[in-house]
Amino acid sequence: MGKISKYLEVILNAAQLAAVLAVTVLKKTKIYLEWGRGTGKSFILAFFMKEMVKQMPGASFALVGSTYQQILARTLPSTKKGLAVLGIYEGYDYVVGKNGAKFGFAEPIYAPDKWDNIIHFSNGAVFQLVSLDNPNSGRGLNSFGILGDEAALFDSEKLFANVKTTNRAKEARFEKATLLGAEIYASSTPMTKKGRWFTDMEEVAKRKPKKYAFIKASALINKLNLREEWFEEMKDEAPSELYYNAEILNIRPKEILNGFYPQLKAEKHYYTDYDNDYLESITSDYTKASFNSKQDNDIDKGRPLILSIDWGTFISAVISQKLPNKYRVLKSMWASQSSESRDLEDLINDFVEYYAPLPNKVVHLYYGHDGNAKVRKGTNETYGDVLVRLLQSKGWTVYDKSKRKPVAPHNDKYILINMMFKGSSSRYPGIEINEQNNPDLIIGLERTEASEGKNGIQKVKKDERNAKKKQQHTTHLPDAFDIPIYSIYKDLLKPEKEYWDLPTTM
Repeated sequence: MGKISKYLEVILNAAQLAAVLAVTVLKKTKIYLEWGRGTGKSFILAFFMKEMVKQMPGASFALVGSTYQQILARTLPSTKKGLAVLGIYEGYDYVVGKNGAKFGFAEPIYAPDKWDNIIHFSNGAVFQLVSLDNPNSGRGLNSFGILGDEAALFDSEKLFANVKTTNRAKEARFEKATLLGAEIYASSTPMTKKGRWFTDMEEVAKRKPKKYAFIKASALINKLNLREEWFEEMKDEAPSELYYNAEILNIRPKEILNGFYPQLKAEKHYYTDYDNDYLESITSDYTKASFNSKQDNDIDKGRPLILSIDWGTFISAVISQKLPNKYRVLKSMWASQSSESRDLEDLINDFVEYYAPLPNKVVHLYYGHDGNAKVRKGTNETYGDVLVRLLQSKGWTVYDKSKRKPVAPHNDKYILINMMFKGSSSRYPGIEINEQNNPDLIIGLERTEASEGKNGIQKVKKDERNAKKKQQHTTHLPDAFDIPIYSIYKDLLKPEKEYWDLPTTM
């Protein structure tokens, strides 16, 4: 048997090498990586995690996510995988969600108050899992460095207050460490307005090149490490061309100026509300099934759910609740009958499984005019009736709110919903949207165009008729979003419909 090398050979692609050189050779400490999926973000974050741990034994660091759910479901699994490629293994070199002292691990310089959200390495270094949806998540942390995954989803103000201000720790023994105080954030290009802070850092890097690096790359730079057919598969399977261009090719989406929802503002209407006590309780032992409605802290368990369905070969579902002077959008789902062998029953099964923990299984059902079409000739049964029966068979009490209801005018929906978004009159309840549970809906809302028709403002729905367009980011989910809002609140519209009071970009 030949001699076994104690060194692990790692081959970096050009983007990964540029990130490493920016830190090790150019001594930059603020690194922003706008990389498409498949470029190697997970590996490079694991690489920098290993280097931080190696350079600064016993030091405390922050691994940041927009939510704790994101960290558990996406960041942590990919980080573990990257560490394993580097020869660093869970249960031997590090433990998650517990103190490794009983395994003989060294103690950190600054011991945490609790270990539920800690990665503890054998040399005493620790990474605290910091979620920006918890204002206390980063409090008390004396950090020697920061890593951030999916940074385009971050709230930049919370990032500054909860994390960046903790990156101040200093020890004489670490003064030669190239990663002391380093901040490294990686993300694919943002597809919503909230992520603009991340791409804005490119201009900061141009003004201050000695400290900042902003490195852009698409998955094409990593072709040697990806299957030859992967790009074609991703193009075929991506939710939309927009999604493929942004997520894989790192092409920033163009902003929609003439939108159907001009009063929708990310900072005003999006919120995050996870039950982090529940999520932290499953840190060291979770499965996909753990991420059900138990993780949601925004459900009023004493009120019925509102389930809205938009029918067609692409079926959209939006789940909401009507609260005192407020309309809250909890979650959205979809199924594409034409391409993925999924149908309405699959979608309802997803709904039933996700909300199974709720004690109050009552739903107010809304749907578009297609739901009032008869299933077949010679019967009075409608598609809505079939849906009611399906939900009832799964243990839900159903109130059909759309049976024999007429089609809602686009212009009236436009006025009503934008007045509710605008929020300048107490006459109109506000609208809140759970950002983490509605990613496709939000993209659809922000990218739904409007035009002037013979009956006023109407949606531009051309992409629904384009067979080459994947439908998750067209107007289907926004249509399902509109249906119950108009049905519940349409009587609030004044006779003159307040055309004069609604500023738009039209």
